[in-house]
Amino acid sequence: MRITTPPPIGAVQTSQQPQRADRARSAFELPGTTKPETQTTGTARPAVAAAGLETLLAVQGMQPDDRRERRRRAMSRGRQSLDLLDDLKLAMLSGEPMPSVLLKLRGLTAQHLEGTGDDGLDGLLAEIDLRAQVELAKREAAAKAG
Repeated sequence: MRITTPPPIGAVQTSQQPQRADRARSAFELPGTTKPETQTTGTARPAVAAAGLETLLAVQGMQPDDRRERRRRAMSRGRQSLDLLDDLKLAMLSGEPMPSVLLKLRGLTAQHLEGTGDDGLDGLLAEIDLRAQVELAKREAAAKAG
């Protein structure tokens, strides 16, 4: 797919200026004279608009792979993991088993960690994931022993 870009901002003229000039000319006419044909730039405008539209659609098509989107998904996963670890801690303190929390945590840790491009955030998410895996291993070892 070829992406064409519109001309620089300084080279683009708005369609409002020629329309105003045309209206001013057509507002006053002498009787018996014919209206002169004026050349308009209306034929070039749709090409510029189409090029801008194609560029906009191409940019929108690339957004899911954007760094911000990957960062947002990674942060959401980190929050979910921390929330599940908190639920697991509360279940342990109350003495009641919560197999649904363990299943959710296992499902989250089974997913591949997606890199965000930010080394600090990636490291923090890896530590959260490791902690979740340790908690799962401890619960599985306790279930086998008990």
